[in-house]
Amino acid sequence: MNKLAILLITGLMIFCGYSKGQNSAGLVTWECILKRKSPDEGEISMKAKIPQGWRMYALGNSPKSPIKMNFTFQPDKSYELVGKVGQPTPRTKFEKVPGIPVTYFENDVEFSQRINIKGKNGTIRGTIEFMQCSDEICIPPQEFGFALKILSL
Repeated sequence: MNKLAILLITGLMIFCGYSKGQNSAGLVTWECILKRKSPDEGEISMKAKIPQGWRMYALGNSPKSPIKMNFTFQPDKSYELVGKVGQPTPRTKFEKVPGIPVTYFENDVEFSQRINIKGKNGTIRGTIEFMQCSDEICIPPQEFGFALKILSL
């Protein structure tokens, strides 16, 4: 009888540990591409795929918040940024911690940055800093780096 109870408890602990591991392993994935609008204009498309049950925070949350979302582009002679990074309208909800309303996305989201192309065969290098949470846990801010070649048309 005791052996059966120990076996059942051990099996339950293994199952619960595996289930929790699956939930925390769902990381946001990114795809970045350069869309040419003309020989002198382009748009950087930065698409995030957010796993089921997770949310990724949007640009423009309160500076008082620990929630981070930022796009950084390394300066280069081959291009210049036009305006700021664009995003679709995010959802809003009140988060108990940090005790403020926050904006976020679920499923998929595409950010965009317009550029003027000033040189041939350059490289656009950037970093996306983002944070994601589920209803159970938050993952500390993560960074995704990218490099996109500017090829002459």
